[in-house]
Amino acid sequence: MYEGQEGFMLRVPVRCQSCYSSRATMPYRVISFTMAQVRQGALNFQRQLSAVLREHPEIKVYSVSPFDLDERRRAKDRFGGDIVYFFNDAAYQESERQGLDLQFQAEVSEDELPRRRTVVVGLPERNNG
Repeated sequence: MYEGQEGFMLRVPVRCQSCYSSRATMPYRVISFTMAQVRQGALNFQRQLSAVLREHPEIKVYSVSPFDLDERRRAKDRFGGDIVYFFNDAAYQESERQGLDLQFQAEVSEDELPRRRTVVVGLPERNNG
């Protein structure tokens, strides 16, 4: 915010993770890889993002649970590739800041994430209950 004419306060919009009205509307960026891409080193982003978790603990990258074959098939059909990853906004922003060459294919809401998923990069989630 800054002070405008005659002492009125003007609001300047700022884009930030907490600006979303609910967690369900927070976007996740989607990327998928074939097994050939994985063999060629496409998963280096995991090491690079994991290295900054201490400074950025909000980073989360998910994949479909390896134990949910139906969900894996749905993700593969929808996004292509053999392995599909979902980056939260913090992970996306950090990958951009680091200049990682990732070709994101889609943006989905939290409601569209797989029900059974694995944290690939990020601190484990705590279950309250």
